[in-house]
Parts: sequence; C-alpha cells; structure tokens
Amino acid sequence: MPDQAKSNFDVLYEKIENAVSDLTTLTVITAVGDVKVSQTAVQEDGKKKRVRSETYQNAKAILSKIDLIDGDINTVMDEAFVNDAGYAGLRDNHLNRVQDAQAIVDKNIKTLLGMVKTVGDILREIDTQKANQ
Repeated sequence: MPDQAKSNFDVLYEKIENAVSDLTTLTVITAVGDVKVSQTAVQEDGKKKRVRSETYQNAKAILSKIDLIDGDINTVMDEAFVNDAGYAGLRDNHLNRVQDAQAIVDKNIKTLLGMVKTVGDILREIDTQKANQ
C-alpha cells in the first residue's frame, strides 16, 4: 500500500497520544540562589522533544515529584526551608504550587482523554463511511 499523507486527525491523534505518554511524573521545583535553566529541542525516536536542564549551584531548593500513575509524592528540601523562618513563606508557597499543579494535571488529563475519545470516534466514523462506499 503506498504511503499516504497523514490526515489532520491522524496528526492530532498522534500529538494527543504523545502528550498523554509524557504525563507520568509531575515535578515542582522551588529554588533560591544561583539557578540556571536551559531548554533545547531534540529528536528522539523520530519525535521532537524538549529537554530541560537545570543547574542549582549553591542554591537552596525544594523538589517535589509526583508519580501520576501510582500517586506517590516525594519531596526533598534543603534544611533551611525547615529550620529558617525566613524560608517558611517559600516552603508554604511550594506546597501550594504542588496542590495547584496536581489539580491542573488532573484537569488536563480529563481533557486529553476526552479529546482522544472524540478523535477516535471521528476516525471510526470515517472508517465506517469509507467501508460503506
């Protein structure tokens, strides 16, 4: 069968599928000090992917990782966020951002699943119409 150009629906479905597969871990970082963040685009398995690198030289940081499959939440923080009252506001802000991020991800997952279902329904309808011609 000759190669056919992907339809707009196929392209959209592929993008949605890639987005869903990337949604396994949520990371929230709060850092104070010498922080450098860079982002580059790379090709991996024929797909364009953004790679972010971070350097926290002499920085105080809180890092939370949430496994969206298992629901595990791991948080590590510099002891200054625990012992120094001056960092309490940042610590509390970080924890609030973790909760906000979880709510955003939950909403995005529901939206993506709805889109995947809609695109799948459209593709099935197109296949049915083609089969009936």
